[in-house]
Amino acid sequence: MSNTTASKGISVPDIIKGRSLSRDLTVSLVVMVLVVVAALFSFVYVQISRDMLHEVDRKADEYITRLADILSIPMWNFDARTMDQIGSVFAQYELINEIHIEDAQGNTLFRVRKGADPDATVFRERAVRFESEVIGRVSMVVTLQEYRRSLERLLKASALIMGSVLVVLLASTGVLLRVFLRRPLEALRSGMDQIARGDFAYDMGSIAHAELAQIAENFSRMCSQVEQRENELHAINTKLQDEIQSRRQTELALRASEERYALVVGGTSDGIWDWDLTTNTVYFSPRWKSIIGYEDHEIPNRPDEWKGRVHPDDLDAVLHAHDDYLARRVPEFQVEYRMRHKDDSYRWILGRGAALWDVNGVPVRMAGAHTDITTRKEVEQELREAKNNLDNILNAMPSIIVGVDQAGSITLWNRTAERVTSLSRDAVLGRPVGEALPDFGFLLDEIRRSIAEGGTIALDKTPVPGPGVTRYFDIVIYPVVSRGSFGAVVRLDDITGRIRIEEMMVQTEKMLSVGGLAAGMAHEINNPLGGILQGAQNIQRRLDPDFAPNVVAAEESGCSMDSIRGYLDRRGILRFLEGIRESGNRAANIVSNMLEFSRRSESRWQRVSLPYLVDRTLELAANDYDLKKKYDFRHIDIVRDFAADLPDLPCMPTEIEQVLLNLFKNAAQAMHLRGDRPDPPRISVSLRHEGGMLRIDVADNGPGMEEDVRRRVFEPFFTTKSVGEGTGLGLSVSYFIITTNHGGTFTVESEPGRGTVFTLRLPVDQRHVTT
Repeated sequence: MSNTTASKGISVPDIIKGRSLSRDLTVSLVVMVLVVVAALFSFVYVQISRDMLHEVDRKADEYITRLADILSIPMWNFDARTMDQIGSVFAQYELINEIHIEDAQGNTLFRVRKGADPDATVFRERAVRFESEVIGRVSMVVTLQEYRRSLERLLKASALIMGSVLVVLLASTGVLLRVFLRRPLEALRSGMDQIARGDFAYDMGSIAHAELAQIAENFSRMCSQVEQRENELHAINTKLQDEIQSRRQTELALRASEERYALVVGGTSDGIWDWDLTTNTVYFSPRWKSIIGYEDHEIPNRPDEWKGRVHPDDLDAVLHAHDDYLARRVPEFQVEYRMRHKDDSYRWILGRGAALWDVNGVPVRMAGAHTDITTRKEVEQELREAKNNLDNILNAMPSIIVGVDQAGSITLWNRTAERVTSLSRDAVLGRPVGEALPDFGFLLDEIRRSIAEGGTIALDKTPVPGPGVTRYFDIVIYPVVSRGSFGAVVRLDDITGRIRIEEMMVQTEKMLSVGGLAAGMAHEINNPLGGILQGAQNIQRRLDPDFAPNVVAAEESGCSMDSIRGYLDRRGILRFLEGIRESGNRAANIVSNMLEFSRRSESRWQRVSLPYLVDRTLELAANDYDLKKKYDFRHIDIVRDFAADLPDLPCMPTEIEQVLLNLFKNAAQAMHLRGDRPDPPRISVSLRHEGGMLRIDVADNGPGMEEDVRRRVFEPFFTTKSVGEGTGLGLSVSYFIITTNHGGTFTVESEPGRGTVFTLRLPVDQRHVTT
């Protein structure tokens, strides 16, 4: 008993715990030596660096003086070659970075610079004199690079010396302290450990050092006192054991009641029940009864009172869980079910319990608690409904909705995303967003920025290159926090159609403006054009020999009309006048066509001659010349093949003109892609009457189209032209005009290198035609 107590009292030699004396001595000595050595080296370093810098200044003065003296004679003699050689020789000096020699007028005679050097900071300049006369100037820049290298070598040597001193000092100090301090202390500590283990008779022995011997003597005296106290404690412990034995009987009496308490506490903190399985008696606490709306006296403590109030749909599951627990097939009893309230409503109950088994494994007792979880169930139902509503909203949205966590992995994927990407929600959840949306990999940095800054990021009209076409998206990134984790929701709206429509509207506005401008210009051109035509006509009339006033005026002027006409004919003036008249008439026809085409909004259904409509459209197209697109319609051969006796076509003429003009312009624009083919560019127009339909074939000998392009030419916004050269709506609008507005058909045939043929078929019989 005494040994045990002693070991508890002084099991560790507390008197030598704490800071190490040898370490403190070593650190103090090393620090003092390092401070002294560092101060000494610092002083030496400053002195040496100052001397080296003075040496650089001295050499700079020496070099500039020598160079100025040497250059005086060749500069006086204008000997450029010698000056170049002298400058080159001096430039080879390691300290010199730049030399500049100039004459008295400031003209550079020689200049050399080795390169950019941040250490080239020492500048010297001298006048070059010949017999006391200044004939030029020389300057040089000296680098401190070698000076800095020398200082670096000095620092490295100093550091090496200090490191060596430190190593030697640490080694020698460690040896000395081990011999004179650590070993005596170790002997003292070993003796203290023996005494701490209960060996109070242990002899500390003789310790040579007086300081440590005094400590050992005091410790031995303390051990004697501890031994005496240990003996006293042993007597007290014997008496306590007798008292403990007498209390055991009392503890056994309390154990039965403590078991019930422990079961109740371990099972629940709400309505308590305690079921004695051997007697089939049960106890229901007042709180257990109040949960279902009853007072304590209103429900007897019988098992059938509980069973009769369980919801019929839940009873089998509850009894099955109860049997599984008592049979030890499950580790715990915990079940959720409904119980009928006094007001005939049902309350959700969380039932939990624990059981006791006898030595044979037969359950003898079970106790637990009921917790009213009706509110929680209602909240869970509301949350489920809210989640379903949110899912329905997200899935009904036409936007792509993608949720990502902080690592960039997908956590949300709506039905629009599934439809656009053909990837199911289960297939993408947890995958990096760059894998599921490879065209949107650039969003990862924006998502991280949104999460880091906690702000919404909107990227409007963002171009996203895809296979064969660039689409545009409005992108909004919202940072969110869910269950303490940061993430983001990304909304992607495909606005390619809107962008194309906006471009089309802008183009339409431009064309309307151009149409209005063309109409205004046509009216303005008509005035001077009329004057030109009238003037040419009057000149021709006044040169007519059959007009009597002309003959009279010629005779009064001393000449005849025949001589005047002979002169004009020989000089070609009559041909010039005829050319002016023909050109004026052609310009008038062009202006007339422009005015007629600009009034196309007034079009209505009527019967028109199809050949006339084609010729008028070709005449309008012939005035189209686009230098940017490299085509001139007038340089293309037009081949007309119109069948005889064609019936008039019931249509909206301006819409058919629009379709034909679009086909003619597309064919003309394709001609500059033919390359160096020998055959001339050609557009053929064929008109036929076939089975109640008027057929129009527009063929060209251009480069043709690949099959995948041919299949898509009528798709809205599809274009093979460069960005800015087309909206991709020309053929789609034309297709709509022919098929929907006029009930016809519109087809295309094409092969690469063999040209393209567009075929229009329009019905001859239309019911809503006005004449």
